[in-house]
Amino acid sequence: MLSLKRQDEILEILNKNKSATVEELAAELFVSGATIRRDLAQMEKQGLIKRSHGGAIPFLSSAEESPFIIREQENTAAKRAMALIAYQLIKNGNSVFMDSSSTVGFVIPLLDNLKYLSVTTIGIRNALLLSQTNNIKIYLAGGQIRNHSNSITGTDTIDYISRIHADIALLSCTGADVKSGFTDADIEQSKLKRQMRANSEKVAMLCDSTKFGKTFMCTDFTFDDIDYFITDKTPPAEFMERLKKSKCKLLSAAMDKPI
Repeated sequence: MLSLKRQDEILEILNKNKSATVEELAAELFVSGATIRRDLAQMEKQGLIKRSHGGAIPFLSSAEESPFIIREQENTAAKRAMALIAYQLIKNGNSVFMDSSSTVGFVIPLLDNLKYLSVTTIGIRNALLLSQTNNIKIYLAGGQIRNHSNSITGTDTIDYISRIHADIALLSCTGADVKSGFTDADIEQSKLKRQMRANSEKVAMLCDSTKFGKTFMCTDFTFDDIDYFITDKTPPAEFMERLKKSKCKLLSAAMDKPI
C-alpha cells in the first residue's frame, strides 16, 4: 500500500474512532508498528493528527475537546506534581468541587489521607476513582453524558451544581494565556466551571506548563477570578507580571516550598 493511501486510511480511522494506538493501526492496515510510527510522524508535521502516548488522535481545532483516555496519559509527571500541591489545600471536613479533567483526577488517590470529605464532580471517571476511596461522600451531578470525554453537562447539571456550596473547587483548563485567561474548547464545560466558581469559597486552577500561551474558544476565568494557580514549572515573565496584579497565588512544583 502506498504511504499516502495508508495515511488517508489512518486519518479515516482516527476521525471515526477519535483515537487509536500504534498496535491497533498496524493490525488494521497489516503493516509494522515502525511503519505506522513513520506515518504518524509525517502526518503530525502536516497538522493532520496529534501523536499521544502510544498512539494518535485527529488534529483538534480550538473548538474541540480531546478524548479523556488520551488526556489521562499525557503529562503524567506534571499532573502528579500538581496533585500533591492541590491536596494540601484540602482540609478534613471540606466540601469539594472537582471537574471532569484527568489533571484533577490525579488528586483523588491522595484523599484517602483525609476524613469527612464531600466531593461533587461532573466526571464519570473521576466519580469511579472517588468510589475506590474511604471517608468520602461522593456526589455525581446529573445531566447529559458527553461522548469520549467522560463528562456530564447541560442545564440540569448546572442546576445541580448551583444548589451545592463548596469550600474549594479544583479545576483545570485547556489553555492559559495572559490576555485571554483560562480557556476551554467546550462551551458547556466552561459554563459548569463558572458555576462551580460561583458556589465556592476558593478556586484552584491546575494548569501544566504545556498549556501556557494557548487560547481556546471559551473563556473560563481571568487571573482575577481564581485564588490559586497551580502549575509544574515557573511560568514565563509575562505570567508572573499578570499574577502580581491579581489576588491569585502562584503554587508551582518548581518552588522549594509551594505552600
